[in-house]
Amino acid sequence: MTTKRSPLTLYESLLANVDGRDETERVQTLREFLRKPRATWPPALRTLIDDAGVTLGYLTRGLLSIHRFAPDVRQALAAGLPFAVARLVNGLPTTEARARALAPLDAAAGRDGALLPRGVSAAVERLARAERRALEAERPAEAPRVDEDRWVLPEDAVRAPRRMVGDVWLFEPVAGAAASEEPLAERVVEALLARTLPNGGDLVDATAGRGTIASVARRHGVRCWSGDVVPGAPFVVEADARELLTGAVPGIARHCADLLVLHPPTFATWAASSPHADGGLDAYRDEVGAMLAGSLGVVRPGGFVAVIARPVRERGAVWLATSHLAESLADTGAKLEAYVVAVDAAASEDWLVLLARVPDGA
Repeated sequence: MTTKRSPLTLYESLLANVDGRDETERVQTLREFLRKPRATWPPALRTLIDDAGVTLGYLTRGLLSIHRFAPDVRQALAAGLPFAVARLVNGLPTTEARARALAPLDAAAGRDGALLPRGVSAAVERLARAERRALEAERPAEAPRVDEDRWVLPEDAVRAPRRMVGDVWLFEPVAGAAASEEPLAERVVEALLARTLPNGGDLVDATAGRGTIASVARRHGVRCWSGDVVPGAPFVVEADARELLTGAVPGIARHCADLLVLHPPTFATWAASSPHADGGLDAYRDEVGAMLAGSLGVVRPGGFVAVIARPVRERGAVWLATSHLAESLADTGAKLEAYVVAVDAAASEDWLVLLARVPDGA
C-alpha cells in the first residue's frame, strides 16, 4: 500500500537511508543509486520509494531539488506549501522577494489543522509570479550584436548549455508573458541546444516572435537568425517560414544552419485567426507542413529540425497532434529521432518537442 508522505518528509527519509558527510554528499550518493538498476538499491531505500509510489523522474528532476531550497522555502514546504509552488518561490533571488511572496502563508501560520487554509497556496503563487515579473522588468535589456546579414552573434563569454535528462523536461514559465505570446521558457531552449548544438553552431528560428531563442542561443555560443511574419524584436526579420528560401530574405541561404526551429502558433491561436480553421487539425497539419517545406532547406545535411507545439484542447477533448506533426516531418524526408514533453513546475503549461535529423544526402 502506498504511504502518503509530504515532499519534505520523503526527501529527509531518503537522505536518512544513504551515507554521506553532509547533505550535499548524501544527495549525490542518492542520485548515483537512482541511476543504477532498482535491484542494486539498498533494500530499505527500495522499500521506501516503493511505498511512496513516486516515479524516478519525480525524485531526480523534482524532489532532490529541495537540496537547493533556501531555509525560508523549506519552512514553507514544512508548513504545507505545495512542492511546485515552493520551487517557484525558491527561484526568487532575494530573501525580501521570497518574504513578500510567502506573506499569505505567514499570515495563516498558527491556525488549527494540518492543511493550509483555502486560497493560501494560490495567493503565494500569484505573488511569486508577480515578483518574478517585477524582477524581469527591472533587468536592463542588453541589445545583441547583429552582423550585416541579421544574424545574432554569440556573446564573448559563453557557457555550455545545460542538458535535461530524459524525455520529460520541467521548467518555470516565462514571467510576465501574455498567454497570446506563447513564448518558450529559456530552460527549454537551453535543453534543446544541449541536445543538438552543445558545442555551438548556426540556428535558424523561422517563427521567432520576440526572439527568445536567439537571446538564449547567444549565451551558449550559437549564432542565430530569427524571422517571423510579425517580428517582436528589432533583430527579428520580417519573413514567412513558408517562403523562406523562395524570396530574397536577408541572411538566409540554402544549408546555412545546423538547426531549424519551428515554433508555430498553437492550434488554438491558429484556429482563431486562420481562414482555413474550418479544416481543423488536418488544415493545421498542412499549415505546419508548408512551414517545414518552405524552410527545411536551410538545414545542412545531418543537421536537425525541431517542431514545437502544444496539445490541442477543445470542448473537453484532447488531441496530442504529435502524429500530425510527425507526418509533416516525414513528408520532408527528415527522420524523427526524439519526442520530448516539456511541462512547467505547476503543470499549467506543456509543450511537445519533436526532433528530427535531415539525412546526410539531403
